[in-house]
Amino acid sequence: MASAAEGSPARGQQGNTTSKTITDTIVGEHTHTIVGYSLIKGIGDGEPIASERFSVGGHEWVLLFYPDGKRSSSSDPQLGPGDAVAMHHAAAAVPPPGMVMGAAAGGPPAPVPPHGAGAGGAGAAAGGAAAAAGDGDGAGAAPAAAGAAAAGGVPGAMIPGQHHGHAAAAALRMAPPGRRDTTNEYAALFVALIGEGPNPQGVVNTNEGKVVRAFHRFTLVDQTGQGRDLTKGRTREAGAVKISCARQDPNARNCHGYRKFVKRNILEDPARGFLANDTIIIKYTIELVVSSGGALSRSSNGPSKAELIKVPPPSIGKDLGELFYSGLNSDYVVVVEQDGEQEEIKVHRMLLESRSPFFRGMLESNMAEAQQGRYVVRDMLAPVVKAVLHFIYTDQLPEDLEGPNLEVAMAQHLLAAADMYQLTRLRRICERRLCESVDVETAATTLALAEQNHAEVSKQPSPQQQEPLCQQRCVHQRQSCC
Repeated sequence: MASAAEGSPARGQQGNTTSKTITDTIVGEHTHTIVGYSLIKGIGDGEPIASERFSVGGHEWVLLFYPDGKRSSSSDPQLGPGDAVAMHHAAAAVPPPGMVMGAAAGGPPAPVPPHGAGAGGAGAAAGGAAAAAGDGDGAGAAPAAAGAAAAGGVPGAMIPGQHHGHAAAAALRMAPPGRRDTTNEYAALFVALIGEGPNPQGVVNTNEGKVVRAFHRFTLVDQTGQGRDLTKGRTREAGAVKISCARQDPNARNCHGYRKFVKRNILEDPARGFLANDTIIIKYTIELVVSSGGALSRSSNGPSKAELIKVPPPSIGKDLGELFYSGLNSDYVVVVEQDGEQEEIKVHRMLLESRSPFFRGMLESNMAEAQQGRYVVRDMLAPVVKAVLHFIYTDQLPEDLEGPNLEVAMAQHLLAAADMYQLTRLRRICERRLCESVDVETAATTLALAEQNHAEVSKQPSPQQQEPLCQQRCVHQRQSCC
């Protein structure tokens, strides 16, 4: 006779379990344009031009281009104690674009372990923190400029940059005492890890501390359009490069690149197309290795649950604008009367009352406009009235009237309307536009409007506005005396 337990798992037997670890890459790109190459030549060995900082995978990076090279000997300036402090404050500082940094920011130079070397970029770096690549360069002890770029400051000239990483070499750096060595035949190029956000991805805990692994590719662009770009980077076969996240450690290897990225005579050869109009363009691509799944990666890798939920931007202004133009469920009419013709605009009484003290006072009273459900405008042009109503619904002007698109004449009309309907924000927008565009022709009208419509800002002209206002007053005085 079979027992009741026959055919069921034995007591204590567990079912099968499975798990999965997925490793992929996050790809990021950054283009850095350096304008004025001839002005940065001779800056000295180990002196970089830095890009703006950029973010990939929750980490902050910066490109460092050395026009006079960066020698690999241990006698070269390396990361000093002052730079270690600068790196410690990287997350709190935003460096100006295109800053020219010194090699050390205080304190004596600190020696670093020698770099590994290997054919084709296969050599291993000392300490296991990075691997050499390409011409024997690899991740190395952080250049002093990496700390300066993060903290925004070691003595040096500022080279103004543009928003997308453009560095205009507009000034030469003040050289400290001593002659600079510009005999290096190679220009160097590195990328440095200088900070991280609240949820950095791809962080791996190793015996050497926290590191990130990535494939880096540097490209010097052929500006002739013939596609003869110069590219150096780590291949998949050679494995990803490890870069340390421990910026406070002076010996941490937190950069990767090439001391012999390109020969200077090749860079400057007009036939190669790398240097055009005194400008070079560097493209950088990173593939950050990120793993998900597994007990060791749950707490450190991957976005948080909150970050997986994308919150769209506010859209109430756009939605109310669509409501205005559709006239859906409107319960009031604004009538624009001009040259004997009338144009009716359907609106919503509640919105007029809530946004404008003028309409609230009128519609909550026993006035005819409140009883008849109509408000007639006789002293304003239809485009002005429509722009005002658009602003009441959306709290902004129509796109064709924003910024420099707002002409002076329309701004003057809207200023008067904003004062009448008590729309403070609209009045300030018009004041600012009129202040920006005041000249001899419009100065007197602008000043008169300021007096009539309580525009305090316009009544107090800036030094740039004083001259046209004075000229206009002189014209009126001469006319009144004749």
